[in-house]
Amino acid sequence: MAVQLRVADVVEQTVSIVFGPGSPDVPHVYTDGPPESPHRYSDGALCMWYPYDAPEQRWVRADGPEALLGHVVAHLLREQWWRSTGEWPGQEAPHGT
Repeated sequence: MAVQLRVADVVEQTVSIVFGPGSPDVPHVYTDGPPESPHRYSDGALCMWYPYDAPEQRWVRADGPEALLGHVVAHLLREQWWRSTGEWPGQEAPHGT
């Protein structure tokens, strides 16, 4: 699934959400927007939460697509803030690339 995303204060971009056959409940989210971010995986996917967070701290399929897009928008806003200030707003978990 791909959506064109228009959010105030964020560059317009296309967001692609991919569910792999090996992990159909785990979304991999990609964007064609600015790639600079301390919270992206090596393949460019957004790192929106720690994979082992409790269900209430991450998206689960029962939350629905609107909630997933909410996580994406929040992440992109945090990236924009980080690019402007050098500070990441919100919680962070240590992770590799």
